[in-house]
Amino acid sequence: MSAGGGKSCTGEGEEAIAGLLDSGSGVRRVHARDDEGDKILLSVRRLDLSKNQLTGDLEEMQCWKETDNTSSRPGTNPESQFVSSLVSLVLNNNEFTGEFPQFLQSASQLVFLDLSYNRFFGRLPEWLPGKMPGLQIVRLRSNMFSGHIPKNFTHLDSLRYLDIAHNNISGTIPEDVGNWKIMTVTTPVWEGISFTLEESIDVIMKDQQREYPFRIYNQMVNIDFSCNSLTGHIPEEIHLLIGLTNLNLSRNQFSGAIPNQIGDLKRLESLDLSYNEFSGQIPSSLSALTSLSYLNLSYNNLSGTIPSGPQLQVLDNQIYIYVGNPALCGPPLPKKCSANESQQSAHKNINHMDFLYLGMGIGFVVGLWTVLCTMLMKRNWMIAYFRIIDKIYDKFYVQVAIRWARLMRTNQDDAA
Repeated sequence: MSAGGGKSCTGEGEEAIAGLLDSGSGVRRVHARDDEGDKILLSVRRLDLSKNQLTGDLEEMQCWKETDNTSSRPGTNPESQFVSSLVSLVLNNNEFTGEFPQFLQSASQLVFLDLSYNRFFGRLPEWLPGKMPGLQIVRLRSNMFSGHIPKNFTHLDSLRYLDIAHNNISGTIPEDVGNWKIMTVTTPVWEGISFTLEESIDVIMKDQQREYPFRIYNQMVNIDFSCNSLTGHIPEEIHLLIGLTNLNLSRNQFSGAIPNQIGDLKRLESLDLSYNEFSGQIPSSLSALTSLSYLNLSYNNLSGTIPSGPQLQVLDNQIYIYVGNPALCGPPLPKKCSANESQQSAHKNINHMDFLYLGMGIGFVVGLWTVLCTMLMKRNWMIAYFRIIDKIYDKFYVQVAIRWARLMRTNQDDAA
């Protein structure tokens, strides 16, 4: 393809990009095209420079900013016009450096952003949700990003795929993850996209890396925060993300209990909480995850009896799922549960039943008093109610008396 800005680039990395954009020769994958098939760089919708050997600081490269006179249009800002037309930008598997590219603040239409497997560093930008509100796929794994996850990342309500694994991110997960609205429905749809974003992407899930075509990855709802330095607990609102198919929080420093309502994530196929500091019992609701095919809870501080259930019993590598939790007991581990541990598990279930019965009892009493108080205030209703009761009693009494008389007569005839 032709690129007006290609000739003005300087530096090794810039010259490489300029050449790629100008000819497309000598590269493994380079795609840049618009909806009309027009090869003017200023109207590119998708740009894929992945899996090359490109280097340099993107922020310092003039390739993104300059065009020659043949491509420039009077009264326009070439950088803003080029970047603002992008819907998909894929730069993964190169050796780009520098902080999060500031020129992307003009990418208001961006839906797919992949900066993974580079050498970017610095903090994740707080301007991301405001400047790119339509982002649906964000892949930043295997860089050197640091700092906290900005709280306003939860304002990306179209987000369906967030991968920040293998960085130096610290702090806690924002509490209001329920704002990721696309993740809160069981059948997420692509909003405002009428064409294929990328033909395929590499996804790490179920402890495997596979290449998935668009028809498959467009059904995935993914959160991967693994291999960072995150702390704190899993937000309670995580159970609202019922569209999740993959949740990977492994190799961090999370603590506290695994939320009991995690069983609400019915579409979850892969759950990895290994190598953290989670404590307490494993929620019995895990057995309700009927789509679950991969589970890893190893190397935490979990205790008590391992819950049973058909779905948990058919998972592969049963022992490996729970290894590294010395206080866990029961099948499939060789350690048997003591009487106290069994009683505690049973007591927990009994407590749940107690709350159920208590709620039913309170509901019955409240309902009964509501009826009685209504009849006391409405005398006509009370009279009608007791008349109905009298009729029912009389009818019942007559039926019993007749049946009793018939029974006695039959016995007398038999005796004669």
